[in-house]
Amino acid sequence: MTAPTVPSDSPPPPGPPKQGWRRAGAAAPVRTPRSLWLRFLIGLTSGSAILATAGIVAAAAVVPPIGARRTAREAALRELSALYEAGERPVAQVFAAQRRWTDMWRESYGVVVATDRRLLYVGAPPTPLLRPRDDGPLDLLVESYPYDAAFTLDRRTIWRGRGRGLVLRTPSTQVDFLVDDREWAAALRVASASAAARRLATQAVQQLDAVTRAPPPRADEYVSHIVRRGESLTGIAARFRTSPDVLRQLNQLTADDITVGQRLRVPRGDPAARLDTLP
Repeated sequence: MTAPTVPSDSPPPPGPPKQGWRRAGAAAPVRTPRSLWLRFLIGLTSGSAILATAGIVAAAAVVPPIGARRTAREAALRELSALYEAGERPVAQVFAAQRRWTDMWRESYGVVVATDRRLLYVGAPPTPLLRPRDDGPLDLLVESYPYDAAFTLDRRTIWRGRGRGLVLRTPSTQVDFLVDDREWAAALRVASASAAARRLATQAVQQLDAVTRAPPPRADEYVSHIVRRGESLTGIAARFRTSPDVLRQLNQLTADDITVGQRLRVPRGDPAARLDTLP
């Protein structure tokens, strides 16, 4: 018996049915969207976690370790005893702190001392951020300001009125020393001792200058001289057989700077009689 033949134009037998929503003609499942409030809460939680982590890291970098202040001050006092010169006597001292931009405004602790010769600051820099401090001796910062140098030490409110301290100013820089309220009386003693010692040093310099300064000539022995191009105070002094210091006294000059056309009072003499030292 022969098998029945299948017409060539009949469709192929159906295969196994496709599973899931991907089968032909099926629609994709509908996903329920998250509400706006839920998405806001998720974003707020993530942002808060990031901010909290950043705050913890920043606090760990800024807040000094426990006992850092006491350790730094003890090391500064030990270093001071080795810094005093023979016969140098401390007059007043105060514990102070500094915040430098080179240390990312982290606080370093030390002591400011007014001796009978100079103003001293010894402090320990803060712990490095990227590596822990070794167990060895601290690398102390030492600053010395002799009283005959150009500086001032004033009591000021610093950090935009948030604290009090001493402000040291030189012609090229300014240094702020933060002082706690309980140390303020000691800070006033340091400032007063420094000001008194600086006055004495200035008077001593002025007396020495008055003794060694050459006396100016009599009032009837000087004439006027008009500064010409290329002339200097030293050259004019040599030309009229005098010294630059005498010319500064006669003309009330604080420096050797002169300008073309400026009228100077010079000692009477023969300007043609030049010295061998003239260029």
